[in-house]
Amino acid sequence: MPAFEQDWARALEASRHSYSLSPLHDVVRTWQARLEAVPAVNEFLASGRDDSDGVDLADALDGRR
Repeated sequence: MPAFEQDWARALEASRHSYSLSPLHDVVRTWQARLEAVPAVNEFLASGRDDSDGVDLADALDGRR
């Protein structure tokens, strides 16, 4: 999980400078949402549907907050 480790390292550094745990909480929430979406993404990809008009994950997750 190099992507998670990179996100976590950046959030940890931000937390050290800001004395806030918010960046760490944001990383956990984002990755929880990504993991929850895996079955739906796998099903979509297996269906063979056209995904050329996709939506950026960050845009999709912003609507969940």
